[in-house]
Amino acid sequence: MSRGAPLAALLLLFGAGASLAGDITSAKPDAVAVTIYRDRPMRAAELAGLGDDDTHGLALVVETRTVDVPAGRSRLRFEGVADGIVPQSAGVEGLPAPIIERDFDYNLLTPGSLIAASVGQTVRVVRTERRTGREAKETAVIRSGPDGVVLDVGGRIEALRCSGGAERLVFDQAPAGLTARPTLSLAIDAPVAGRYTVRLSYLTVRMDWSADYIARVAADGRSLALTGWITLVNRTATAFENAPTQVVAGNLARVPVDIPEADAPELTPACWPGQTTHSGWARAMARVMRMAAIPPAPAPMLAGTDVQEMIVVTAEKRVTAIESQLGDYKLYSLAEPTTVAARQTKQVLFLDQPAVKFETVYAHSVTGLWDADGGADSQNVSAANVVLRLKNTSAEGLGRPLPAGTIQVRQPQAQAGGRELLVGEPPLRRDTPVGEPFEIETGKAFDVTIRSRHVSSVDHADGGARDAYEVVVTNARAVPVTTEIRHPRGDAEGFRVIAESARHGLKAGDPLWRLTLPARAQRTLTYTVDSTGP
Repeated sequence: MSRGAPLAALLLLFGAGASLAGDITSAKPDAVAVTIYRDRPMRAAELAGLGDDDTHGLALVVETRTVDVPAGRSRLRFEGVADGIVPQSAGVEGLPAPIIERDFDYNLLTPGSLIAASVGQTVRVVRTERRTGREAKETAVIRSGPDGVVLDVGGRIEALRCSGGAERLVFDQAPAGLTARPTLSLAIDAPVAGRYTVRLSYLTVRMDWSADYIARVAADGRSLALTGWITLVNRTATAFENAPTQVVAGNLARVPVDIPEADAPELTPACWPGQTTHSGWARAMARVMRMAAIPPAPAPMLAGTDVQEMIVVTAEKRVTAIESQLGDYKLYSLAEPTTVAARQTKQVLFLDQPAVKFETVYAHSVTGLWDADGGADSQNVSAANVVLRLKNTSAEGLGRPLPAGTIQVRQPQAQAGGRELLVGEPPLRRDTPVGEPFEIETGKAFDVTIRSRHVSSVDHADGGARDAYEVVVTNARAVPVTTEIRHPRGDAEGFRVIAESARHGLKAGDPLWRLTLPARAQRTLTYTVDSTGP
C-alpha cells in the first residue's frame, strides 16, 4: 500500500493529537510554483512506470506561506511539502529570526503504521450488522499487527476483518511520532511577534517531464505537421494546485541523493482457517491460548488486495508554452497556471507547426563484412533504413528548439480509406537547437534493399590494408528514391577513399555516397579504401 493511501479506504478512523506548546502550523501554502528538470530524456510511459522508491526526476518547488510567529522560541510546522523532498535543500526567506534547527517528519500516518505504533493500546471495535445497519461497539486491545491484526476483545482473541461483516477500529488519537502529511519543521527564536509572509523553497525527486511529438505526414510525402507535448509526471503523493509551472530542457548535472524514507508497513488481514474468528475452532483455540498463558501463534496470512494508485492522463486545452533562455538551457513556461495532481501524468501543448518540409532518404551503413575468401559474412543483404531528414529553420517551416523525446510518425494510407496509420515511433535522441538538421528514422524499407560485398583485401607491411567493396542498391518502388551509403571509418588510422565509381561526401567524418535511383531500378557502387597501420 502506498504511504498516501486514505485511511477511510480501510475503515480506520483516528483523531489528531494536540499540537505541542509553541507549535505554529501552516497547513498549506498560499501559492506554489514548480520548475521541473530531467535527468535524461525518457518516454512518458517509462517515467510513469517508475516505482515509488525511484529517485529519478527533480523539481524546484517554491511555496509562499503566511504564518503568525509569537515572540520567543517556537517551532514552525510546514505541512504538505512534497514527500520526495530533499530536506537539506530547503531554504526559508522572510522570517524575523535565523533558523535554529530544522526537521523533516516523514514517518507518515498510514493504516499500517497506525496499527504498528498502537500495539498494546486500547481502541474501539465498531461492527455493523449487514441486514439492519446497526452498529455494535466494544473495547479491545491491539495485541499484534499490522501483518495480521490480532485483537483482545474482552478476553477473546480475534483477528481484524475476518468476521465476514463490516468492522473498523476507532482511535481516540494518533500515536506520537506519526504525521498525516510530510512536514518540514523549523525552530526559531523571534524577537517580536508578528505576521510574516515567508517563501519556502526546496528540491524534490519523483517529478519529471518528457517531450512527446506527433508527426503527421502530408499526402504529398514532402511535408508534415509537427505537434509537441510537454508531458508532466508527478509520482509524489503531493498535489500542486494552480501552480505556475516550468520545465527545463537540457541535461542537468546532478549528484545522486538519498532521501529519508519511512518503512511504512502494510496492513494485511490474517485469518484462521475458515476465514473467520467466530467459529468454534477459533474460540477453542483462543481458550487454549489463554489457559497456557502464551501469545497466539502467527496465523496463516490471507492475501489482501493491493491498493494501486491511479495515474490520470489529462490532455490540456491547446495552450502553447512560452520558450525562453535559462543560461545554456531552454526554459518552457506554461502560458497559464496548471494543477499537477498527486500521482498524475498531464500533457500541455508547446509546439504546433503545420507544414514542416522534409526529405525521405533510404540509408545504409556498410558494416559487419569479412574478407572475400569464403567468410560467412562477406556478403550482406538488408533493407534500407527509412530516414526523414529535416532542417530546424523557419524557412523549412520549423525554427523552434526541440527537446529530446519520442516522435510518433503517422501517415495517411489510401488503402485504409485515407486514415492515418502509425509508421514508426523513433526517439529524438538529443536536444536540437534552431538551425541544426536532424533526422527521424521510422524503420526498415520493404522495397529498397542493399546488397554489400567485401570484394578484396590486401594487407600492407605497416599493418594497414587496402579493401575493395561493392554495394548494389535495388529500388522496387514505383517512384524514384534517394539512397545514402555510409562507410564508418571506425578507429582505422590514415583512412581514405582511393578509388570510387561515384563521388563521395562526408558525414561525421565518414565517407558517404548519395545515389538517386529511378523507379524499379538498380545501381551498383564500387569503392576502395586504404588505411595505414598503428
